[in-house]
Amino acid sequence: MKIVNLFNSSNESQKLNEETLAEIIFESVIDDINKKRDEDCNKGTFGTLSCICGSYGMAGAAMLCSSAAMTAGAGIVKMIIPDKIYSIAASNLWESVFVPLETSPNGTLCFKDIHRIFTETEKCSAAVIGCGMRVTEDTKQVVSYMLKNYAKPIILDADGINCLSGHIDILKERPYPTILTPHPGEMARLLGADVSDIQSDRIKIAQSFAKENGCILVLKGVGTIVADGLKLTVNPTGNGCLAKGGSGDVLAGVIGALTAQGIDCFKAAVTGVYLHGYAADECVDEYASSCVSGRDVIEAIKYLM
Repeated sequence: MKIVNLFNSSNESQKLNEETLAEIIFESVIDDINKKRDEDCNKGTFGTLSCICGSYGMAGAAMLCSSAAMTAGAGIVKMIIPDKIYSIAASNLWESVFVPLETSPNGTLCFKDIHRIFTETEKCSAAVIGCGMRVTEDTKQVVSYMLKNYAKPIILDADGINCLSGHIDILKERPYPTILTPHPGEMARLLGADVSDIQSDRIKIAQSFAKENGCILVLKGVGTIVADGLKLTVNPTGNGCLAKGGSGDVLAGVIGALTAQGIDCFKAAVTGVYLHGYAADECVDEYASSCVSGRDVIEAIKYLM
């Protein structure tokens, strides 16, 4: 695959070596999804996203994911969460649908409720799993079951990815679309490597992992990489304001919303990454980068779509 440089030709610093086999993303990816809605559409037209997220003490992660998904256009966002965080989530997210389930002694969802979790998610167009979920025996089993049985796209983020550590082979066995969104630390845990190893050859590692495991990998960081084993992009947007808790939850929600609307999974990942970074760039035009929060990024997205 030949590199496509979509920046102005005068911007020499943005050019990449063709050996990276990477495409730089152009702003038109947003235009492709930003189409006027027909007058006779309804909420079902734009898909339902299941968010299997959150735990006691980590309600915010689930809330950021859901809020970002609604902002990015999902018709319905269904939050499957431990009942101990239901009141705080429901009081702040008026548009979401909630499925509060029993909280385990560790503050998480219980695997004994997997059939309810699966049945509720089966009605949805796609699922985000992992934001603020925590890693326990219950959540490991939930993630494993969903990957093995859910026949629609899954976006696996944060502790959803951490629950896979030592069990990556599940991905190879899954015949349905899967998008993983690790930061370098999570990627290192998946591979049993050091963060420095991941950062030393991000493009090769991302492409190899995606190809070997039959998934779409979003390796976050400076120049976030999206790879599916054949295609690969290096994202040009984003800045240091995203180095803050909650940023990844927002990204997972955006990608989930685009996927739930029926957009091709690779394109949804590429577009979500670009839009997320673009919104962050807009934020630092208004605020000091150290002050920008995940909620600010969500708000900025409204003005870009």
